[in-house]
Amino acid sequence: MPTVSGGPKGLNSLLERVYGGCMARTKNAMRCSRIAWSAAKGAGWFKGKDGKWHKRKNDESIKDKVDAKPTHKLVYQVDEE
Repeated sequence: MPTVSGGPKGLNSLLERVYGGCMARTKNAMRCSRIAWSAAKGAGWFKGKDGKWHKRKNDESIKDKVDAKPTHKLVYQVDEE
């Protein structure tokens, strides 16, 4: 099971929940470990330059820094018979 030795309780709790839920369904430890780490990173956990794990604040979220406007216009054409 993925854990961070001496890491934040919130991070280890998330890793444990996601890994456990995945293992209950698939029994594939490698896949579940990857899914758990992906969930942790998606939740804002990152390893800082100081070597410690930190959680991004809402204002530091990647979503806020990405322009969410569509870049392409979708055009649909219906062929009439």
